[in-house]
Amino acid sequence: MAYTRSNIAAALACTLLMTLSSNSVQAQSSPPLLSNDPGTPGPGKWEVNLYTSWERSSIDNAWQIPLIDVNYGVGERWQLTATMPFVIGQEKGAAIRREFDGVEIGIKYRFVDNPGKTASNFSFFPKVFFSFVEEKSTKLSLPLQWHYEWSHVGLTAEIGHVWVNGQPDGWEGGVGAALMLDPFSLLAEWHSEMREAPFNLHGQMLTVGGTWEWSDIVSVFASYGESLQNHEDSPKLALAGFQFHF
Repeated sequence: MAYTRSNIAAALACTLLMTLSSNSVQAQSSPPLLSNDPGTPGPGKWEVNLYTSWERSSIDNAWQIPLIDVNYGVGERWQLTATMPFVIGQEKGAAIRREFDGVEIGIKYRFVDNPGKTASNFSFFPKVFFSFVEEKSTKLSLPLQWHYEWSHVGLTAEIGHVWVNGQPDGWEGGVGAALMLDPFSLLAEWHSEMREAPFNLHGQMLTVGGTWEWSDIVSVFASYGESLQNHEDSPKLALAGFQFHF
């Protein structure tokens, strides 16, 4: 994903985003925020995100340009996902690198889908990231998403566990909010990793952003995030791009 760093050991995701319909769910997850929600494209439909991200710290700079995220709906509740970024990056004192960072594939299943009764949705979204550069490491994520909605706001949470071969496993979590002002949505998210022991927070980041539903087919999104911790590797992250539905 756009926020993955080469020095992060492991992570799991817990996110709160907000929506009213499946389209707004998709518009308020990753991208432009860092986490996902229970939304799926729908049977036989595609959701394609084409965007660029920039991540900067005092020891590393990285552009992901382009970053292609393709999602396909299988039935009402299933989604197949594939993501591949091309990275232009430079660590402090090292040469510039230009390469495909890796590929991530995943399957999402929304196993609770009854907004008319409880206004809540639940999904499970296992993903595997195969790195092309980090000594060909593999990252397995097993996140669970939850979404609650009312009026023009909603709440979504994602939580799971992450393993990286050869490294200790960890957790990742966050909270977020969105205000839908059709065709615009305003977004905010707090995100953090949790390493080894519970509540050992690391890499806390606050992100704000927005989406604009330009048409039934095309949406525009952007976000900006900064680390809440003052470490040498604390990043700033910006991204912008387009989302296509067809």
